[in-house]
Amino acid sequence: MRLVLCLTALLATPATAFPVERCINLGAAMEAPVEGDWGYVIEEDHVARIAEAGFDTIRLPVRFSAHWDGERLSPAILARTDQVIGWAQAEGLNVILDPHHFREMLFDPATHSLDLVKIWRALATHYEGAPDSLMFELFNEPEGAFTTERAVPLFQQITAMIRETHPDRWIITGGGNWNDLDEMLRLPDPGHREVRTFHYYHPWEFTHQQAAYLSNPPPPSTWGSVEDRAQLAADMARAVAAEGPVLLGEFGVYGATDPDQRLNWIAAVRRAAEDQGLPWCYWGFSQGEVTGFSAFTPSTNSWEPGMLDALVP
Repeated sequence: MRLVLCLTALLATPATAFPVERCINLGAAMEAPVEGDWGYVIEEDHVARIAEAGFDTIRLPVRFSAHWDGERLSPAILARTDQVIGWAQAEGLNVILDPHHFREMLFDPATHSLDLVKIWRALATHYEGAPDSLMFELFNEPEGAFTTERAVPLFQQITAMIRETHPDRWIITGGGNWNDLDEMLRLPDPGHREVRTFHYYHPWEFTHQQAAYLSNPPPPSTWGSVEDRAQLAADMARAVAAEGPVLLGEFGVYGATDPDQRLNWIAAVRRAAEDQGLPWCYWGFSQGEVTGFSAFTPSTNSWEPGMLDALVP
């Protein structure tokens, strides 16, 4: 009888339920031209700390275009990607694999689209037979000349190609204007095991205040008024109006922001997403010793004060 009940419970669980709930981006490492250039190198213990904290997924941004010779990906970048994925899977974490900073696509998608298709064919071949916990996100933040209108047919082409060898792999796509919410809502309805994603850094003047990498960064500001919170709730409600699964793929606040204000916004966005049943992925885990969007400081091997209370209470 117990076996029958267990089998019944398994059969009652939707086979196509998107398995991500709480995710964190391992940014500023493998998305750099060379890992370490931006002050952060992924370590096995970091992945273990993520799992220990209560996250279920990592998003792994990799600048595959910098390791592409026109015909193949370098064996070194594939081996390093395999290593990080292996660490995550050993901890029971899902992995969203994401080609990051293919900037040529943003200026001349007509010329470089074929390279993106070829890169995905190489990745699809390399990861054929990988566990379902590995997911493919086709591109990070289309923008500029790579508009939603240009991205949709290309993503459909790549998805069809991936499906030849990965019929049930989760595939994630977003719209133009830096994975903007409004652009995501313009995407066609998803197919089998397809997820729509958007990034949320609103208001930008708050989340990017004093950002040293900007030529004219916004000045210090505050967030948290009744109007601010109402706008956040409305945005998350709009997000779930999209057909099929939706992922909040990035959100975060620059580290020069007042710490209490920063944590207040992060916790509010996380709660607003969860109130709508939206899985989310915080940006990001670490940027080494560089002030940025980090949640973790490698030199002290510790989470930034209050960060876990804001994200995984």
